[in-house]
Amino acid sequence: MKSILETLRESGMFVTFLDLVQAAGLEGRLSTEGPYTLFVPNDDAFRSVSPSELDAIRGNADRLTDVLNYHIVPGVHSMIDLLGIRTLRSLEGEDLTVEIAPEGVLVNNVPVVESDAWCTNGICHAVYTLLLPPVARTAAV
Repeated sequence: MKSILETLRESGMFVTFLDLVQAAGLEGRLSTEGPYTLFVPNDDAFRSVSPSELDAIRGNADRLTDVLNYHIVPGVHSMIDLLGIRTLRSLEGEDLTVEIAPEGVLVNNVPVVESDAWCTNGICHAVYTLLLPPVARTAAV
């Protein structure tokens, strides 16, 4: 079993997210700290983010850290666990909402497209959209 960081690198499907992690200096968090549950947007998810919005996030160190920490939850929450949870507090400090819908488990109304990638320091669930904390959502509008 590998760390969250190694697992994401090996998959080849999270290049943009990993670039942001590196820009924010959070590689250590995802390789040695934890345990964490990571709701990680795959590269397809970033196609819905405009290049100017992505540049704005990348260009503001505090905002970048907040956006990335919003995807990370302390503790390990498998897909089975998520079926009984309604909110999770992110490292950024805001809550993520969890719902069960006909299309599966939703986090902030975003489908979990792959689940339960177990790692030495937690677990990863792939989502199909970049999750923005409420303050970042307001700034993006």
